[in-house]
Parts: sequence; structure tokens; C-alpha cells
Amino acid sequence: MKVLSDHNKHCSQIVTYSKPSDEYGKLGNMAGGMPIVINDHKIYASEHLYLCGYWSLNTKTHRQIQDYCCSQKSGTYAKRCTKCKYKDEMRPDFQNFKYDWMIWVVWQKALQNKTFCDLLHATGDAQIHEVVKGDAVWAAWPDENGVMQGANGMGKILMMIRDCLRNNTKPSYNIDLLNQSGIYFLGERLIF
Repeated sequence: MKVLSDHNKHCSQIVTYSKPSDEYGKLGNMAGGMPIVINDHKIYASEHLYLCGYWSLNTKTHRQIQDYCCSQKSGTYAKRCTKCKYKDEMRPDFQNFKYDWMIWVVWQKALQNKTFCDLLHATGDAQIHEVVKGDAVWAAWPDENGVMQGANGMGKILMMIRDCLRNNTKPSYNIDLLNQSGIYFLGERLIF
């Protein structure tokens, strides 16, 4: 565990990761080796499933993009290829439900992967930060004074999931919003 200066909490313990090979890197969406099965479809990494949300309308084009995305062997490669190549086909309303979608995706990873849960428990009570400089939504990074910058959305989700696992509860996400959004995965509508 790293200890970084955090002016909001004087010298708190913070667990960080930036890439899958880091000590806690398997917590991240890019990490493979912890597949998720949705409607009998095995997905290599949670990043693939999250990305499919961008193209989750009930159209032939979106189904083809999801197939392409899920066929990639790396979460990083899937992100780079699909987001650039299919930018114009993204759902215009994805920003409305992306945070709730991410919570649901990470929860599926927890429900289906004991290794992920064990690693999450190993963080104890530490704050969790995905460190990616410049990702102001999902990540955080220390500035020159050690103060964490960025919203740390993924870290907050991971800590929420960790609490849910400890307390045998479900994470808080907007089920109605996800259902109303009409999210399709490989031709099948997901019901939340």
C-alpha cells in the first residue's frame, strides 16, 4: 500500500493502480483473467462490457460493434479501437447512464470472480485510486504536492462494492434509469 499526502484526510492510506500488472491492477476494468458471463456470452474483461454500453441500442450496427469490441483480447486495445473507429455511432444518451452502468458492470465482475473480491478485501479500509493522469472522471492522480486530483469515479465505485461485499448488500445504482435506457447486449435487452 502506498501512503500519499491527501490534504482532505491527513496522510490516509491509499491503494493505487495504473495498469493491470500493478499489485492492485486487477481491480481495474482493463485487467483480463476475470471474465464476466452475460446471457451466456463470456466477456474477457469488464472494460469490454462497459464499452458495449456506448453502442447498446437494438440495431444491427450496434450489435456488430459490440461483437467487434468483445472480440478484442485486451481491454486497452478494445477501448482504443472502438471509441475512435465508431465514435459517430455512440449512443447520444450514454452520458446519462454511464455511471450507473459502470457500477452494474463492476458489480457483475464482483459477483462472478472470487479473485477480484479477495483483492478488493485486501485493500482493507484504504482509499482506492485508479491513477491515470488527465482522466478527471474515472481516475485521480497526485499533483506535485501529493494532493489527489480528479473525481476518482472508479475508486469510489470499487470502495462502494467493497462495502457491499462486507455488508452483504447490493450497490446503489439507478435500476429504473438502466431499464428505461433500453440497454442491449449482443442482441438481447438487459433487465436490471
